[in-house]
Amino acid sequence: MFDYAVKAATAWFLGFFPFFEIYVAVPAAIAMGLDYTSAVFWTVLGNYLPVPLIVLFYRQLLNHQRLGPWLAKLASPRAKGLLDSYGPWFILLATPWIGVWAVAVTAMALGIDQRKLLLFSFISISLYAVALAGLIAIGIQVVQPES
Repeated sequence: MFDYAVKAATAWFLGFFPFFEIYVAVPAAIAMGLDYTSAVFWTVLGNYLPVPLIVLFYRQLLNHQRLGPWLAKLASPRAKGLLDSYGPWFILLATPWIGVWAVAVTAMALGIDQRKLLLFSFISISLYAVALAGLIAIGIQVVQPES
């Protein structure tokens, strides 16, 4: 039980930590010996947690002396219009590629609806984690076929 808890906590942390996120966390969790369901669950949980934290503490980010002015410059009318039109697609496609931290802060700066951000980032992270775990499973079967 302790071994599982350590592996789950490590998978969660790798998912949470910027730059590692889902693409490092899922393969690492599987390599540590977690089953595919646990690997996906803990990495998605870790990778998704920054989104509600950013939504919750975004106002404090605006008050930061260096981040506040930079975030205010992001909110151009053109960018806001594009995000209003294509926001869910942007979140679905960009979250795993750009990173959940950057997408969440950018989406909040551009004024996307918080519920859309929370929902579509969760869907995006979950889909990419399941797809990644599936590709790993296929790759393992190709490399080590069962006789």
